[in-house]
Amino acid sequence: MVRKDFILHASGVFHIICAMRKTITLVIIGCLFWTGCQSEQSKEQQGQFERVSQEIEQVRAQEQVAVQEAELTGNIKVTLRMLTVDERDFEALDGLWKYTTPHYVVIRRSDIFPQSGFKVQMAGGNLTAKLTAVKEQAKHSEDTEMFLVLADGATGYIDIGTEIAVPQFHYLTRWYKATDYEFRRAGRRFKVTARKVLGRDLVNLRLTPVFSRFLNDGGDKVFTELLTVVTVKPGQSVLIGGSRASRENLSSAFLGLRKEEVQKDTIILVNVSLL
Repeated sequence: MVRKDFILHASGVFHIICAMRKTITLVIIGCLFWTGCQSEQSKEQQGQFERVSQEIEQVRAQEQVAVQEAELTGNIKVTLRMLTVDERDFEALDGLWKYTTPHYVVIRRSDIFPQSGFKVQMAGGNLTAKLTAVKEQAKHSEDTEMFLVLADGATGYIDIGTEIAVPQFHYLTRWYKATDYEFRRAGRRFKVTARKVLGRDLVNLRLTPVFSRFLNDGGDKVFTELLTVVTVKPGQSVLIGGSRASRENLSSAFLGLRKEEVQKDTIILVNVSLL
């Protein structure tokens, strides 16, 4: 009886162990399956996260480009082309004025402007080509181009030269002499302010001659009384030059050059465009 009971008990234990093994196996299989599902889900979530991150970066890049374009929109580019020739080609330089038109381009200019020797007129359509022809035919010439980019209504400076190489000049009943002023250290520049005309495809350009570091205390001499305002369409140009009727006027000091018996003169073509 004891033996039989033992056999029956052992058989029951065996069945229980087998059942437990099946249960454990199923649990393990279930865990592995769940882990696999979680792993696949994690990979899918990671891939989705990476795609979203890439889309966000693309949107940010597009926004940055849009901001940069918005910052540039409405800016005004002022380009100066300066042609300098010596006295052998003064006649050819003066001939460029035939290709200008004295339209309403100048809307403000003081009464003393002509006394300074400056001339300002609208450039004709073929003036740029004529200016290039003068440069190529001249015995000696210097052709320089520079530009200034301004926000609407902003002001900047464009340098014309690094010294005033004239012995003296007369302006408004006063003589400025090289013995009294530091002509060598003084620079010549235009103070430029550009502003779009509201509701019209036009730009107002304010030009003021300046002698930088000219005064005895090192300050600038700004000729505010010679402020000139010109109105041009984007793409149009203005010609600025001087009169040689007197070699001792302001335009001679600003645009001319007399150095070691060599006389030179400069003419400036100003072009305005919108960016």
